[in-house]
Amino acid sequence: MKAILIDMKLVFLAIILAMFTQLLTTGTPIVDMLHSFLAMSIVVFLSLVAKQFIPSSLPTFAYATLIGIAICLPDTLVRAYFLESIGKVSFLSCCVPLLAFAGLSVGGQMEELKKMSWKVIVIFLIVSTSCFFGASLVAQIGFQMKGII
Repeated sequence: MKAILIDMKLVFLAIILAMFTQLLTTGTPIVDMLHSFLAMSIVVFLSLVAKQFIPSSLPTFAYATLIGIAICLPDTLVRAYFLESIGKVSFLSCCVPLLAFAGLSVGGQMEELKKMSWKVIVIFLIVSTSCFFGASLVAQIGFQMKGII
């Protein structure tokens, strides 16, 4: 339980940074964003608890995704609150603190990164290209099925 509380401190720091970037980019008052970030904090807390107590190799992000899907199912009682709260957040502005944390995380593993040398660039290019063409293919199929294109 102590590890969950330590992780939640980092989550709250990320949320404060996200609220600040949201304020700068959209001008939304912080008071209007409290419900949004409370809803996200609940989902993150539940995913950390699930990761702690469910014996599995799934990452915490997978638990957060599954809990978010379960919350947003049509017959759940809290669906309307979560959808309304989360809908107010521009996730593009939340990417800034998340990328900052990712950069700090990678910065702590510079020796391992140096060992990979030029291979990191090749892997990045393959992954980026695959993601781009995969997303384009899915969009093409979806738009053709809907008759949009």
